Amino acid sequence: MDTNDLYTKAKKLVATRNESGISRVFADSLIIGHRNLILLSRFSAVTVSVVLIPIMFLSGFLLTFERLMAAQEINYVQYLVPIITLQAMFFTAMGAAINLATDIKAGMLQRCRAMPISRVAAFGGLLIAYIVRASIALAILVCFAHVYGFRFQGGWFSVVGFIALTLLFTTTAIAGYAVLALGLKEPNLVQSLSIIPYAPLLLLSTGFSPAENFPHWLQAIVRGQPVSHTANALRALVNGNEILNPLFWSVGWLLGLLLIFVFLAVYLYQKVS
Repeated sequence: MDTNDLYTKAKKLVATRNESGISRVFADSLIIGHRNLILLSRFSAVTVSVVLIPIMFLSGFLLTFERLMAAQEINYVQYLVPIITLQAMFFTAMGAAINLATDIKAGMLQRCRAMPISRVAAFGGLLIAYIVRASIALAILVCFAHVYGFRFQGGWFSVVGFIALTLLFTTTAIAGYAVLALGLKEPNLVQSLSIIPYAPLLLLSTGFSPAENFPHWLQAIVRGQPVSHTANALRALVNGNEILNPLFWSVGWLLGLLLIFVFLAVYLYQKVS
């Protein structure tokens, strides 16, 4: 086979790969996602964070504040599980950011950019791996919450809706923390600063306590932020209450933030060197 034939064959292979479109995005993302899952399985701390930390927070808050909330006629286990779920998803997103920053420092992202793979495969693989981790954490948390009396009161629709909205929140959180990792690039710095968006969004929300328990001047902020809207929507799904209004605000917030985070992530990814 002469040089021209080899060139024609190579050109055809490249063209075939480029024309594969979305299927190539998924294929490359699955490969990198599998690689990330293998890395996650090698760290015992990941297992601890997935299994024990959500259970510890659920038990701690429930045993401490259940009687206090009962005085306000609140079934606290039904009220609490949604925010503990979102807290676990935050921890998942923080882990994704540290993973991404570690890959940047090790040169993995630069290598991906030099290889003939989809440009979004690095983020797609990260998302796949940590969505799997989030799903495992969610399943363990919900099963354990049943011991305390937690129940889905809206039938199968509430279960499916709860899972779907939780995973949308997780995707948005991972995208946001990916922007943080792409901007900072240092794993230790990412780990230190990841608490900054987490703490106010969780603590200044209606997740652990109704807005009426906050100072009057703070109540509008507490009610209006995305974690509060998502916690309210999850709570409505769990209890079988009216869902359209809380779901509208939650999905609106999450999709809007996701679009912004994806745009910023693509911009910063192009500048990784």
